[in-house]
Amino acid sequence: MVSKYFKSILVALVLFAAAAGQKAAAINICNPLDPTCKDPDSGKNLDQLITGIMNFIFSLALVVCPALIVWGGFLIATAAGEESKVKSGRNYITYAVIGLVVIALSNVIKAIILDIANS
Repeated sequence: MVSKYFKSILVALVLFAAAAGQKAAAINICNPLDPTCKDPDSGKNLDQLITGIMNFIFSLALVVCPALIVWGGFLIATAAGEESKVKSGRNYITYAVIGLVVIALSNVIKAIILDIANS
């Protein structure tokens, strides 16, 4: 029962810490087809909007993924021979690392998509 409450508190703390670290700002988006959209005073273009969203997700992942890796290690360390707990811990670690790799490659993926869209 304590484990269930610990998970809930841990998730709430991680999400609060990630949200508290972000700046709140209004987003003003200009029409990407408008030639004046490149002007910094006219608002954000689509590339800047996507970059802002990706930066938020990246900073959130930098908080959540290590917490999941630690939690997976804790599950493995306290498994006491139960194969299901060991498997669950391995899954936490595996999926957290895969998530970190995908987030780390997100700028490359964005550049490829923008290159395809602009050609």
